[in-house]
Amino acid sequence: MGAFTGFVKGTRYTSVPNAVLGPLLAEIDSLAELKCTLRILGIIHQRRGARPWITLEELLADRILLDGLANEEGGAQEAVCGGVTRAVARGTLLEVRDRGKEAAHIRLLVNDEQGRRAAKATTTGMEMVSAVEPADSEAHTESRLNIFTLYEDYFGTLTPLLAEELKEAEATYSWRWIRDAFREAESLNHRSWRYISRILERWSEEGKEHGESGGYSKTAGAQEHLRRYGPLGRR
Repeated sequence: MGAFTGFVKGTRYTSVPNAVLGPLLAEIDSLAELKCTLRILGIIHQRRGARPWITLEELLADRILLDGLANEEGGAQEAVCGGVTRAVARGTLLEVRDRGKEAAHIRLLVNDEQGRRAAKATTTGMEMVSAVEPADSEAHTESRLNIFTLYEDYFGTLTPLLAEELKEAEATYSWRWIRDAFREAESLNHRSWRYISRILERWSEEGKEHGESGGYSKTAGAQEHLRRYGPLGRR
């Protein structure tokens, strides 16, 4: 194979979640999983939301992926199946089955906002094989992310001033609370850290169903958060 000569003028770029090029890149130790993840991200991005999923059958016939995994033990198709299985277990991909276990009826989606929304909107009779965050990958999720990468994934660039507030919140609340607060704020279309901090404040004072009790450290009390951000209902 000849040496790559570089990207030509006008080369198109594909959007990739920050975590894939950061914590996940350090964690993924399977070439098949990495290649499957990147290929699926690329294909779904090119579709621009028209069909935010790809079937396993399509993936098993994808020439780029098959050529890239041709030297894997067991052959390329077996490597694809193994890579997808790892990615689903890790939580980067979602798997939805339609009517049966055949490859044509297995849909793969990226585990992002669009993918989760599409998975929930699937027709009756389809089975969500992996939860949005599989129970057996909970430890992986908590170890690879922190509040800074979470913020950037949801909202974009992080300012130095805001970073200090996020650092304080990370030392104050459990990871599960922080993660759930981000999701709740997004579902309500309140895309701001101030709103998220008020959710955490409310949970700390009133308790949170399915969450741990308490939540505040000695360094930050409820009155201090209330003084800074006001009641939850105000923006």
